[in-house]
Amino acid sequence: MNDFTQIVVMPGKPVQVQINPTDYPLIGKGLQGAVFKLSDDRCVKIYSKQIYCLREKQVLKQIGEKTAILPEVYEAGENYILMEYLTGPSLQEYLEKSTGISEELTIEIINLIKEIRSLQFMRIDFSLRHAIYDKNGKLKLIDHVNSFKIHRSFPKRLFKDLKQLGLLATFLEHVKIQEPDIYQQWKKSLK
Repeated sequence: MNDFTQIVVMPGKPVQVQINPTDYPLIGKGLQGAVFKLSDDRCVKIYSKQIYCLREKQVLKQIGEKTAILPEVYEAGENYILMEYLTGPSLQEYLEKSTGISEELTIEIINLIKEIRSLQFMRIDFSLRHAIYDKNGKLKLIDHVNSFKIHRSFPKRLFKDLKQLGLLATFLEHVKIQEPDIYQQWKKSLK
């Protein structure tokens, strides 16, 4: 049986897959849901609570057609969203294997943040593991349950992730050169 609607995910930190009668592999899980790979180009996120699914659906429906930085959505139910499978790697994985962070990648990250702002997300932030390269080499952002709920005016999680990799100082130097106004805003937030 390969009916993903039979998969049951329970709340936890991270969530727990209670029942999976399918052969779809688990490819990730977090605080709100678990993601299973359905095919080479599709995956499904099963949520532990319907409210999480509703919040993410709202973001993806309201914003998805206006931008290319979100995965394509094919179908949504009460507790799941069937969407584009991003082949990866995540920005976290990419940076862990690289020798540093380039100015070009810094510009790409800044452009993602500018796009998030233009889409009027409340949370101007993302984790490196939630920025994933698609099959065309473009970064897309996943996990939008709290994009309209949590207010964050600077990329706190991004800074934390970059700091853990020892790349925050270099990233901020690139920002200072490329986008001095943004650098000044962020510098105030870091104090």
